[in-house]
Amino acid sequence: MKRNELLIEARLRVESPGSPGHSMTRHELADAVNDHVLRATNKRGAVDERHIGKWERGETTWPRKHYRAALRAVLNVATDAELGFTRHRQSTDDEDVNRKQFLKTTLAMSAAMLTNAAPTEAELLDTMAGPTTNYRRMESSVPSDRLSPVVEAHLTLVSGIVQDRLRTANGYRTLSEVAGLAAWLAADRGDDAAARTRYNDAITYAERTHHPLLVSYMKASLGHYAVETGDGRAGLGMLLTASAQLGEEAPDSAGAWMSSLLAVAYAATGDRKAALAALDRAERLASRQRGEAQWPWVFAFDGAKAARYQASALGRLGDHRAARTAFAAATPALGADKPRALAQVEHAHVLARSGDVEGGCALAADALRLGLQLRSERITRVARSFRASLPSRTMEARPLDDALATLYRVDGR
Repeated sequence: MKRNELLIEARLRVESPGSPGHSMTRHELADAVNDHVLRATNKRGAVDERHIGKWERGETTWPRKHYRAALRAVLNVATDAELGFTRHRQSTDDEDVNRKQFLKTTLAMSAAMLTNAAPTEAELLDTMAGPTTNYRRMESSVPSDRLSPVVEAHLTLVSGIVQDRLRTANGYRTLSEVAGLAAWLAADRGDDAAARTRYNDAITYAERTHHPLLVSYMKASLGHYAVETGDGRAGLGMLLTASAQLGEEAPDSAGAWMSSLLAVAYAATGDRKAALAALDRAERLASRQRGEAQWPWVFAFDGAKAARYQASALGRLGDHRAARTAFAAATPALGADKPRALAQVEHAHVLARSGDVEGGCALAADALRLGLQLRSERITRVARSFRASLPSRTMEARPLDDALATLYRVDGR
């Protein structure tokens, strides 16, 4: 995705309100946008410098309408196009021109960086955070055993830089995010010990930021991981702690996500009443969505995402008909390969337990083939668990058995 040069130029063109003659910083622009949104809509804006950075780097191409209006007002431009925001793809020729312009600008910036004595703290933080964002994009389509060594090396690099010169909240925030990604990749590889270690590292770094949302996010991620690996009660305890730290003033996306994780944990421990109450809260919060998601919840937790966890909880509770409906509603949220495969295996359990063994085996076999292609031990592990839940002489499971047999073949023989 190309860099949004127009938005950057517009920000640098506007003088800082506190320092006439100096360009507006990302933090100042975020505050100005939130103030404008509050005056225009009587609702609090949720933009911070991270959002501005993502818009400028082209990682989020289309901010919501009230944020675009605020940007136009603050930066004194008339149209979204003057800020570099467009919904439509350009022609191939235009893309080629833009690509050349991007490369030219990037080379010029690199040369400028080389002539400086040292980057500023903000520039250094952006440089460290950029690879993490790109690795997260790659994770859904690149095998974790290939990506993990690179992420671990980046974690070592960032850890050294933070310890040497960036022992700040922002430094530890960046470090926590890298450790969280390393934990996710370890879990996908099936290395439970490494996953637990990296999640705890991420929590430790998050606590040094004194940012309750980040601490809660990392603790809840570890708690959900514990639930998914069979430690339901331990996971529920961590999730309850994370939920208490989240607080009542948390963004709706965060509350909906947390309630969804709690619902799955309650279902895993057999607490039906608490699970259904948590699902109800998650649905209410996901439907009202005050503003955009607030970091570290980068994407709004919409109804489709809530349905994914609802399906998981209902399946664990044995409400198979309701779970099938929830899986259908969750389809729009399952675009990435790995999450879709994991959901397919859960759906397979629901189908098999409600009598459609053939349909469940077909879903599990399809998920397993993807897991083998991406070398995801997490996916192959849940597929094996599904097969183990069926009688050994299940004729409908032959395609799944054939796929499982390839786990033990050398070079496909």
